[in-house]
Amino acid sequence: MQSTGFANQNDQVIEAPKKKVDDGPAIEPVVILAKPKPVYSAEALKMNLEGEVLLDVIFPASGGLVHVNRVIKGLGHGLDEAAVHAAEQIKYKPALSNGHPVDFPAVVHIVFQTAY
Repeated sequence: MQSTGFANQNDQVIEAPKKKVDDGPAIEPVVILAKPKPVYSAEALKMNLEGEVLLDVIFPASGGLVHVNRVIKGLGHGLDEAAVHAAEQIKYKPALSNGHPVDFPAVVHIVFQTAY
């Protein structure tokens, strides 16, 4: 499983679906260039709500906006929407298959943590 972890607070973690080595062409995964911090909703801040939102996304071959298919696991209280907005703003280098850009499905983890 391709996994990219970020240790900073309020950061995203991206996992690619598992792919066997002998399953077709070699794919170079998406390279994350920049990721925005998700914005805490006032309600979630007041509740001191922490956790992660999991999003089913596609990183388009075009290098355009990340397409969020659905929220796999949400936190509610405005954080799901904040996570979707943050994911859509991720800047990335498209995945490559045999040197050509391809759409890349992935699961993005948007982590919400209040400052300590």
